[in-house]
Amino acid sequence: MNYQKKYSACLVAIFIAIGFLATSCSQDGGFEGNKKAVPADPSQPVLFTDFYPKEGPVRTLIFIEGSNFGTDIENIEVLIGGVSAPVIGSSGSKICVMAPRRSNRGDIVVRINDKSNKLIDEHQFDETFNLQSALLVSTLIGKVDPQTNSSSIINGSFEEAEFQNPWWLEFDIDEEGNKVIYCIDSEGMAALRKINLNTEEVSTVFMKGQAGVQNVKSMLFDTPTRDTLFFVDDNGRGNWNDRHQMPHMFYAVRNEGFRKVYPYLYAQTSYSAVSMSDGAQFYNTWSNSSVYKAKQVFDEQAQMWDGKLLFSVKANSSDHIFMFRHPDDLYVYITGFNGVYRCAYDKETKEMVSSVLHVGDLGGESGYEDAPGSSARFNRPRQGVFVKNKQYEAEGKADIYDFYVCDHHNDAIRKVTPTGEVSTFAGRGSVGVDGRVWGWIDGEARETARFREPTGICYDEETETFYVADRENKRIRTISVE
Repeated sequence: MNYQKKYSACLVAIFIAIGFLATSCSQDGGFEGNKKAVPADPSQPVLFTDFYPKEGPVRTLIFIEGSNFGTDIENIEVLIGGVSAPVIGSSGSKICVMAPRRSNRGDIVVRINDKSNKLIDEHQFDETFNLQSALLVSTLIGKVDPQTNSSSIINGSFEEAEFQNPWWLEFDIDEEGNKVIYCIDSEGMAALRKINLNTEEVSTVFMKGQAGVQNVKSMLFDTPTRDTLFFVDDNGRGNWNDRHQMPHMFYAVRNEGFRKVYPYLYAQTSYSAVSMSDGAQFYNTWSNSSVYKAKQVFDEQAQMWDGKLLFSVKANSSDHIFMFRHPDDLYVYITGFNGVYRCAYDKETKEMVSSVLHVGDLGGESGYEDAPGSSARFNRPRQGVFVKNKQYEAEGKADIYDFYVCDHHNDAIRKVTPTGEVSTFAGRGSVGVDGRVWGWIDGEARETARFREPTGICYDEETETFYVADRENKRIRTISVE
């Protein structure tokens, strides 16, 4: 198993299990001295007596008892619910395996082979293992040098692919029906990467520099068709007053594989945009954190379309702000100023209404606090995604979507309800003597898992899986119920 896929939260338990097995092996005559691991003796019967525990979440260590198992784990195969379970070790009379994902059926089948890998015995226990549901964080992709914590832009299989610093994610289904994620690799976009979840491969769509692309901060699909992918460019954070000098939005189209990039709008330095289901587009600028409606005024002299200024998110203040369309076009949420703002959308006039702070500190001060409304605290919230809440839907509520947002410098994924309740959804777990809440640890979402400066998030509604761009861990992580 690739070291990227090992579950760091279970390492201590595994070491204890291996130590226990090694002691047992010494007693059984398996690993004494420098003896090599040996397969089962085909001239003797294999006996299966029991396994324990009988239930637990994914990655639970399960011990299978009996005799004549051999001590060479290469000759031992265990299936739980039809899914191969990693074999940690064997003492000859005790096998240790790890409960795998998607093994809900729970039937345990053990196959013992000889040194030629021919089957000696196969046994299925009458009892089953009850896989308990748990919200887990796992590592999907991201090979990182363990010594230097370095990586680069390298394509290939999920086991070999590397990311420089994944920043922003957009979920999509391509022309062939594959589920894919587009990833801005590095803030400012060193490259646009394509993650194919079906083929488990990562490729590069294009590198920075195309068509004047300088410093992309976010991307989005056009909502009506999803055939166009827009990129919002900081354009060097200069030329704030001359709106016609440099592009601030670019676009690429699906029928070209999003590989060719074209200038779309020229304006001040920008960080994000939204595309409503009725075709209306909005973008924001750094200067005064202003929100504009796109393509509203045609400048005859410049022969270009200008935006119409609607409002400033926070008067006389500038910040990195990012906008997200509510799936029912009820609102546009804006992250910035260490809070989440909410702007109503008028479907008749097709314009956003002045923003109101939904959650976070009124003064924009940073912090970490799970609480309602203005009592909540964030530290540089970045990309967010709306997810349908089935309970809200069953209750007939007008707004049935929660908002999940990457709390960048709090190393966590936060959840914001329509009524303004803020809670920590994942991250900041395994807090020990070091007192750290950041790191790279997989496992139970709140008690165990850690992130390191997550910035991007998207969601697959079919599998109910979150994908997270874990920026400083240089990996793509998942959050799902297993």
